[in-house]
Amino acid sequence: MEREMPDKSVVVNLNQFERSRRAQVSAETLSVLHGCRDLLIEGATRVLTRQAEAMENTLLAMADRAPLLETRNTYYAAQGTLNKRANELLSACKDEYCQSFSDFAHNRDKPAGGELLELSLVDDQAFEITLVIDKATSRLRYNCAEELVALDARIAHLLGRSDLSENDNPLGPRALCEALLKGIARMQLEQDVQVVLLNQFDLVLTTELAHIYQTINRDLIDHGVLPDLKVGAKNRAQGTPPAQGGGAPASAAPGMASQSGGDMFRMFEQLAHGTAPAGGVPGGGVPGGGVGVPAGLAGFSLLDSLGQLQSGGLTLPGGARFELPLLEAASVHNVLRSLQQSPVMQAASPLDAVLVDAVAMLFDVVFDEATIPDRLKAQIARLQIPVLKAAMLDRNFFSQQNHPVRRMLDAIATLAVHLPDNEAGNARLDAISQVVSRVLDGFEQDISVFDFAAAELEAMGTLLEDSLEETVGACLQEDIDHLKQSERAELAPVIVHDFINRALKDQEVVEAVREFLRRDWAQLLTTDYINEGEAGAHFNSHVETMRELVWSVQPKADMDARLMLVRILPGLLKRLREGVAEIDLPQKLADRFFATLVILHANAVRPNAQPVPLPDITPEEIEELAPVEEVPAPQAPVAAVEAEPVVPEVEDEFTLRARALNKGDWVEFHYDDGTFRWARLGWVSSIKNTYLFSDQDGMNSFSIGLHRLADKLRRGEAVLVERKSITESAFGKLMNLFRQKLGHA
Repeated sequence: MEREMPDKSVVVNLNQFERSRRAQVSAETLSVLHGCRDLLIEGATRVLTRQAEAMENTLLAMADRAPLLETRNTYYAAQGTLNKRANELLSACKDEYCQSFSDFAHNRDKPAGGELLELSLVDDQAFEITLVIDKATSRLRYNCAEELVALDARIAHLLGRSDLSENDNPLGPRALCEALLKGIARMQLEQDVQVVLLNQFDLVLTTELAHIYQTINRDLIDHGVLPDLKVGAKNRAQGTPPAQGGGAPASAAPGMASQSGGDMFRMFEQLAHGTAPAGGVPGGGVPGGGVGVPAGLAGFSLLDSLGQLQSGGLTLPGGARFELPLLEAASVHNVLRSLQQSPVMQAASPLDAVLVDAVAMLFDVVFDEATIPDRLKAQIARLQIPVLKAAMLDRNFFSQQNHPVRRMLDAIATLAVHLPDNEAGNARLDAISQVVSRVLDGFEQDISVFDFAAAELEAMGTLLEDSLEETVGACLQEDIDHLKQSERAELAPVIVHDFINRALKDQEVVEAVREFLRRDWAQLLTTDYINEGEAGAHFNSHVETMRELVWSVQPKADMDARLMLVRILPGLLKRLREGVAEIDLPQKLADRFFATLVILHANAVRPNAQPVPLPDITPEEIEELAPVEEVPAPQAPVAAVEAEPVVPEVEDEFTLRARALNKGDWVEFHYDDGTFRWARLGWVSSIKNTYLFSDQDGMNSFSIGLHRLADKLRRGEAVLVERKSITESAFGKLMNLFRQKLGHA
């Protein structure tokens, strides 16, 4: 709270001074500000209204792939609000923004929040809301960086300030996001639903807000507010000089916020500036003003020409018609190279020509990617003209890894592992083709078309992964069980021997019991271990029975121990007889053993008396009664085990790569006949390092050992399929190519 200053004080209260200075806003200035306010909120609500149905579809897709019921319900609630109350919602957002703008314009400060006089705790909900607004603001400011440099300067000038903080601009993303959230909150929705709706609004406005800010800047210029200000001057202060003779095309949406994207565009500009009309453009395109091209074509807009080429052909001056090569369902052809050699490039500025070359090179790299099958590349090839248009409309395509266009291309490439050459694979390819067709039919200038397509393809990939995981889990379980049994059969003698030795260690046990445990009871433990493993209920029960047997035949010196023996003896004998029956111990041998137990238990409870002698039985008699046979280990089915040649156990980088594989990873196996197949890792043995793979549908499986797999990786007969962004990889190669063109190798 602000302290009142004494009447005769010579100290100036800066807060009061700032407010008094801000109060001197003329009616003319208010009129200009209100006009800008209307351009912003009317434009934003118009975009949100137009995209309401698309946002609903996105929310439904997100709900379908959400793993938690609570998350799904949140998405459904947000979708329901847009479906039934969209007009009311957007009207509330508009009212909140106009009210907050009015508060600013009439010097009504917000409740104290930024001028706290003491520290205080913030509850979790308020903190989450702050983070959401910060994130939404940052994303919008990132995509409108260049426009906002000019707008902040003009609003500061209009208000008579030397500078204006980016969050103090009443037309800035922060003010807009806060107003949108307040409007959403007026609908009495759960906080999670409010956050989801704000995120959807933010995503839709991301690609549109720059155009709205451009309109506001032009309106301010018309009113004489800094008419000579160069848009984005701050951003270009350390970059390349402006282009001679025009620079960027008017159709391109500026705004480079990432260093890599800025570096790439600076390279584009350098290449464009160094391109003489007679020298050609990188990649072989025809620069503006080429020889032999009709002069009337120079007035054409390249962007408009691309729109016509996307839907068919282009009629040139004089009646001639130009069409790009027809892309067949299975063809992979870079039509942008044909475009570069066409008269259409007469309409291109030098920078346009470099952009066309960059996107053409991008597709060259994608088409060279060996992990994408040709029939999937053919679907990507259909998107060449829309991708080029999007790159010219929104330069963030080159700097944002999660740009909608790049997300869609990445999502298509990721589906390569789910396209087996069968009926199911063909059906999935048809579904991808339908999504691509919707983009071709619906994309004009709204980049959000790609956003919805990417969300649909990503949801398809998630659904296929989940379905494959379920199928693999069911189909591989029998193979996994047999492999586990086979591995446990090799370890069983050692494990069982260890358990028996631990039970007998330091115990006074007659030889008859020792022999019974090592010769007969060991068979039961071995079978249990092979079938269930060390954690199996039967194995642990029979181990406990063995321990009770050892304890029961030892002398009982006190009455409590004797009473305990009397209590456990009936159950112990019952479990011993059941175990003996399981291993089919010959009746005579079983009778001799239990007769011996009667004597041992009698001797155990009377340690001070003369013990009763045990009946004698020679090893020859025992062998005659029950010839000792080894327990046969269960055999794994032939389908699950691959006969492996002996390979050296080398520890190198390839062995480390094999060890690093996790369930769900994909490996491409190559064969001598030139064919290859995709295989998904479904299980790894923790005992013998056996890897169990399945095919793309999870129906067929095979196993391979660690060192055999490492050897295949070493020889190039197996290749790890990395889940990397195909566009990120392509842009990395693209950067290197352009650096080489500029001599920066």
